[in-house]
Amino acid sequence: MDNDRTISLYQAIKDSNDQRVFKAWHASSIAECPRSHYYKRLGVPTLNEPTAAKVIRWKAGHLLEEAIRPQIESVYGKTSSNERYYSKKLDLTGEFDNLVLSNNRLVEIKSVHDLAFIEREGKTYLKENTGKKTYGTGKEVNTWGPKQTPYQHHELQNHAYVLLLADHGVEVEGIDYVYISLSGRIVVYSTEVQKDLLKNVNDRLAMLNKAWKEKQPPICMCHLTDHPLYDGVLKWCDYKNEGNGKCCELKLIAKEK
Repeated sequence: MDNDRTISLYQAIKDSNDQRVFKAWHASSIAECPRSHYYKRLGVPTLNEPTAAKVIRWKAGHLLEEAIRPQIESVYGKTSSNERYYSKKLDLTGEFDNLVLSNNRLVEIKSVHDLAFIEREGKTYLKENTGKKTYGTGKEVNTWGPKQTPYQHHELQNHAYVLLLADHGVEVEGIDYVYISLSGRIVVYSTEVQKDLLKNVNDRLAMLNKAWKEKQPPICMCHLTDHPLYDGVLKWCDYKNEGNGKCCELKLIAKEK
């Protein structure tokens, strides 16, 4: 085994990731902690760089999207794909995966790990934590059940696209979320546009734009362990100090000044 080349290759993959430059709020980051999103636009360096494993997953995910796009069009019809929009009114930008031209339906493709899925009665679902169970040994373990809806952070991201497209005169009729793994497992969630999610996105943008105008960082939500976005987004904040456990500290801005 060539350990030196193994390490070199791992490092090269890790170094291949470019940190995104934020010139507006990003739909793909709308579910993040507002302060984290604000810091990224301000150009504050992140504390936690993505591992090579995460970079590989990101790159593989993009390739997987391209690989199944012909099949997406065979099922849904002709699409407009990977188009970036900007809304001056919202100061928001975003690049959706697919917009079905015949009915203005968004089709979002998300590559996930095999462990994200669960089988129930011959059907495939995403899985979600349904609590804990204690066995005879006294050991407590998580229990899992089928998830009936997409991940909320993906819903917020796509409802941000809905707002962007509406600002350009396109009324989105619905959103399909296609979850797929490299092993070929697939599950599709077909949904309608939801007013409460649009309000959530609008409220987040209003908070961010107010903070940007006043040059005052918005709230940090990373400590809210009971928040529905905690497990999927907040606990993985790029501005978490692993040394003291604190997140989005204000002193990070002081360094920039």
